[in-house]
Amino acid sequence: MVDFFADWADVIARGTGGANAGHTISIRGREHIFHLIPSGILHDSEGKTNIIGSGVALDPSIVCEELEILESEGLTHEHLLISQNAKLVLPQHLVMDRAKESDSAGKIGTTGRGIGPVYEDYYARIGLTVNDLLNTDVFVRKLRRNLRDKIKFLRTMDPDIIREIMRHPQIGNGRFFSDKESIFNVDAIVESYRVYTEKLKGMISDTDSFLREIVGEKNILLEGAQGILLSVDYGTYPYVTSSDCSIQGLARGVGLEEEDVDLNLGIVKAFYMTRVGEGPFPTEFGGEASAQWCAKKGINKTSELEKFGKLDVNVDDEYLQGLAVRMAGNEYGATTGRPRRTGWLDLPLLRYSLLHNGPDTILTKLDVLDQCERIRICSAYMYVGPNYRLGQRIVRAGEKIPTAIMDEQIIQNCRPIYTDFDGWMQPIQDVTSVADLPAKFRKIWKFVEHEARMRTRIISVGKDREQTIVVGD
Repeated sequence: MVDFFADWADVIARGTGGANAGHTISIRGREHIFHLIPSGILHDSEGKTNIIGSGVALDPSIVCEELEILESEGLTHEHLLISQNAKLVLPQHLVMDRAKESDSAGKIGTTGRGIGPVYEDYYARIGLTVNDLLNTDVFVRKLRRNLRDKIKFLRTMDPDIIREIMRHPQIGNGRFFSDKESIFNVDAIVESYRVYTEKLKGMISDTDSFLREIVGEKNILLEGAQGILLSVDYGTYPYVTSSDCSIQGLARGVGLEEEDVDLNLGIVKAFYMTRVGEGPFPTEFGGEASAQWCAKKGINKTSELEKFGKLDVNVDDEYLQGLAVRMAGNEYGATTGRPRRTGWLDLPLLRYSLLHNGPDTILTKLDVLDQCERIRICSAYMYVGPNYRLGQRIVRAGEKIPTAIMDEQIIQNCRPIYTDFDGWMQPIQDVTSVADLPAKFRKIWKFVEHEARMRTRIISVGKDREQTIVVGD
């Protein structure tokens, strides 16, 4: 959708998350995957400016890799800008991320890209910014200060675990490791980041001021990263990312205010949903068995196809149906390759999301369920846990909950109440107007709109930019 709106935009800016977000764009059958560079970069040759904003956790090694991919494919990046205040990801952040995830008791299913530790350092006031790359002496001084507490923590862990983590390809294959007490090879970090700086220094600027100056004069498109249910402020805490991926966080991450945004569009898969990593998921196909399978190391698209083969979305077994939907929707993380957990569309979660991001939505991936005979929509929850005090109220067993409550103890004890519909059972990838959408699809769509108080602005019937239907004006 960012690629779709980039035709309209003069500037495309990203303001949250880091390389934990993978965006896959399909154009004329060819896929392009980006983790940090905004998806609008494919329009760089048209003179459109792309910005990595100040709220982003920026790993310069990833940016440099993506620039090389663009160059190898003959694509330009002449108008790419990087905020001088973006949060700088360093090797120790990836090490800390993986070290903490190695403890199964505290695992939340991160991507291991160092995002949480970067934001932790920012709020602890010991983080580095992209601008520090431009001043070597400052960079080295801040780097040593940043390493101090991390070295103390890592010394308490099994040295073999740390050695294994440091040899991971994403952490330089051991290049940054030292067998000495310091654990980190500071000189190697400084040299590597010097190389990144040479590649990126011409792009680093005060992007916040630039965007504030052009608000109201240029068309600005803000590109989100994760969904709102992963927001550290509004999501299913603690199973969230470490930035605020709501419209408030996104605007703030590029130096703007929420009031500067004329239209906020939330993207909703129809009529299923997905989740990556740990956390409660009431409508998950196969429940706990699915969650455990998706959490296993080494599970990806290839391994699932080898084990299960191509599955029919109408298979009777709910666990296998989840696998079938995942395969049909290609629901594998663009960053990690791991399988996304799948489940039916959850209106309590959707209602909650719309409270924070507004009613305007885009329905995507409709073609995934083209051949699904029965489609189930979770219209509410039934609470089945023990009495639980929530502020001045007590949530009791048997209570019906129409809008999700962002409390782990409640959500994990909620069971979905479903409304069932007949599937439309016909391909819709070639449909170009709302009037030509199948009647059975429109029945489900209108039910969801009414029940969630949602307003659909766009419907996507396929993965190419041409397979997009604008609803109304």
